[in-house]
Amino acid sequence: MAEADSLDPLLQPQRPRSKHRKNDSKRSRKQNINPLQRGIADFLTTHLSPTILEEHELSFGDPETPLPKRYTLYEPMLLLPLNAFTHPAAWGSLYSSLNNEQRQALYACIANAFTRSGITHIAMNAPIVPLNRQGQENRMRSPVGLVPIYGDFGARTLVTGDGESAQPSAADYERAFWVRIVQNHDIVQIWAPLYTMFSRGNIKEKARILGHGSVFEGLGEETLGGGKVGDVAVVDMYAGIGYFVFSYLKRGVKRVWGWELNGWSVEGLRRGCVENGWECRVFRVSEDGNVSTPISELVESLSDTDRVVVFHGDNRYAANTMSEVRAFMEERQQWTSIRHVNLGLLPTSSLSWDSACKIIDERQGGWVHVHENVDVHCIDEKQDEIVASLGRSWAECLSQSTAIEPNIECMHVEHVKTYAPGVMHCVFDVKLSSRHKRAESNTP
Repeated sequence: MAEADSLDPLLQPQRPRSKHRKNDSKRSRKQNINPLQRGIADFLTTHLSPTILEEHELSFGDPETPLPKRYTLYEPMLLLPLNAFTHPAAWGSLYSSLNNEQRQALYACIANAFTRSGITHIAMNAPIVPLNRQGQENRMRSPVGLVPIYGDFGARTLVTGDGESAQPSAADYERAFWVRIVQNHDIVQIWAPLYTMFSRGNIKEKARILGHGSVFEGLGEETLGGGKVGDVAVVDMYAGIGYFVFSYLKRGVKRVWGWELNGWSVEGLRRGCVENGWECRVFRVSEDGNVSTPISELVESLSDTDRVVVFHGDNRYAANTMSEVRAFMEERQQWTSIRHVNLGLLPTSSLSWDSACKIIDERQGGWVHVHENVDVHCIDEKQDEIVASLGRSWAECLSQSTAIEPNIECMHVEHVKTYAPGVMHCVFDVKLSSRHKRAESNTP
């Protein structure tokens, strides 16, 4: 990924020297101008007359001419902010006066300015909205606000009567436009921008899982009670395109079990696994919770090299399915204890808190990483709410044993990024463990 903060120099059109200088020859003047501004400048000078520029108070010869400068590169796509063609005001006025043919010429000039970056497509970004186009909950987390403006992005998947996107076919995957990014120690992530989101701001949390930056308990020998990270399994309840799945794998966990509802995200995750050299298996889960392959056959088909197992379906069935998987794998002495559950859904993952407790190994305990959007003034209150709720669920999980009692503690709260004014994306690292109950005294 590259961003507009890395500016490239450009020699501006030559201007006459001051009459006070020794000669009247022209000199070049350098101005900090990035490729986006260079592409716009090329369009202004080659497709529009000076008169039109003056009408909108623009002059390319003036280094102070305001032009948009923010962008993000996702090979081979250039992603612009939603206000790229409205601000600054003078530029927005000019852009609004352009006809469709002129706008296409503008986009072509911009793409040409990014030739060295291999850009072939341009789109404008918009925040992920809570509702889809039918006014229903955007459970797929689809980027419905993305506006393709240059290049063939393909047609959007049809929408079913209940408002959810129809699950794509293999042919749909082949026709789709895919982009990629390399982050965090050469981890590749791949996604189809028309159908799935990508949040570059999560790079901080990915790095934390990898062991860089703030503390991330439970992946080191000191917090695993002398165990090794290679003997640990993880469940990611909202696997997406592999945001955190890949960081866990890079850290060295033996296997990640993922749950994901959006077929486009599942395919992006699978492609990312291939690119990174991790073997991945995908199993479809029906609306009634049945896995496409009987659990016994699924377990028998797995090998140690299958680092990722993805259940393509609703994670409300995760606890029951993982319980069945565990039973069969323990019979075969192939089970790896699940010590971490990642809950990376915003604005809240509360619907999965109870399932997370049921998945964590009740004998060894583990960690639940709860992602939440929180009012910056209410982070402590949210922490108390999460601990109380997980505590009740964890106690219920341990209730069959009279010898142990639950022990739960929030070990760390990570402030990942600002989600909106006054709202912080936080991750609450909650440790679930148990302790032996003390014998009751018979002393009167």
